[in-house]
Amino acid sequence: MSITHNVEQWFTMKKRVLLLFVVLAATALAFSPLSNAIASLTVYGYTDQTFYKPGDTGILKFWIYNGGTEDLILKNLTILYPWYNPVGLWGGNDTIIPSTATVIPAGGNWSSTDSFTVPNDGRVPSGSSSIRISVFTDKTTQSSTISLSVTSVPFYFSLQNMDQLTMWLTILVVLMVVCTLIIAATIFYSLRTRQMMWKSEEKVQ
Repeated sequence: MSITHNVEQWFTMKKRVLLLFVVLAATALAFSPLSNAIASLTVYGYTDQTFYKPGDTGILKFWIYNGGTEDLILKNLTILYPWYNPVGLWGGNDTIIPSTATVIPAGGNWSSTDSFTVPNDGRVPSGSSSIRISVFTDKTTQSSTISLSVTSVPFYFSLQNMDQLTMWLTILVVLMVVCTLIIAATIFYSLRTRQMMWKSEEKVQ
């Protein structure tokens, strides 16, 4: 009787272990396609110039690469330039929405360009900054940054109407010379007058 009971327990335990194995295998198979179908986006880009001065116009070129195993539908993308302000008064942001359904196949890419003008009113400091691109698809979202360099404009002292400036400088020099001669003549005349007065007084005495 005990032998039969032990055999039944062994078979029952074996069935439980087998059932647990089947459940684990089914779970692994169920999640396997999901793990293989994880979307992967990478954004590459650069500007058409090494650096810009305030007031310059440039072109941003960028590529969106689908490194996943499934096709992605591009919904829209947002570009934020360094002079962007969340209040929205300064501009500096662009949103690109494809006119038709844009599919980025697995292993494929999609590229585009965007033009911009660097403000010349102090909204962007000189030096290196970043342009942020955020990509939105039907399965995932990805953000990336692209370097942007803005150089300060050197100050040059420009002289305009040089003929007039030369004329005024000449007049100023002539006036200084005339004034000097007048002062010298006045001093000479004063000394001469005093000298004549002293001689007259000596004769009277």
